[in-house]
Amino acid sequence: MDILDYYIKKEDERGWLWGITQEPWIKEINYIETNADEIRGNHYHTETKEMFFIIEGKVNVTVYNIHTAEREEYVFEKGDIFIVYPYEVHTFYSITYAKWINMLSKPVKNGKSDFNKYELKLIKPI
Repeated sequence: MDILDYYIKKEDERGWLWGITQEPWIKEINYIETNADEIRGNHYHTETKEMFFIIEGKVNVTVYNIHTAEREEYVFEKGDIFIVYPYEVHTFYSITYAKWINMLSKPVKNGKSDFNKYELKLIKPI
């Protein structure tokens, strides 16, 4: 997993401009809303990498690498950007109501993707 920064960030009397990404590999973009105390994800991809941008709320993200057995946990909030790579199980526990954008390197076509379900046991944050 990589945690990213904005490629540009400006503020003036008109408001804010946050440059989220200029990645040419993005082939699909999705908008997601999740209620508090809900879980999403619990899967990994064999080829697809995913970028996430948190718009609102607070989300606990657990990442487990299938090959190395490394497990990491993060809490992401409004404005955070990160990438999950192939063979990284990613599980989201929504601490609060949350909104985010999900960007994929490989689009889902005709209901087919390299999506692999994986039951990662979570410890819910207090």
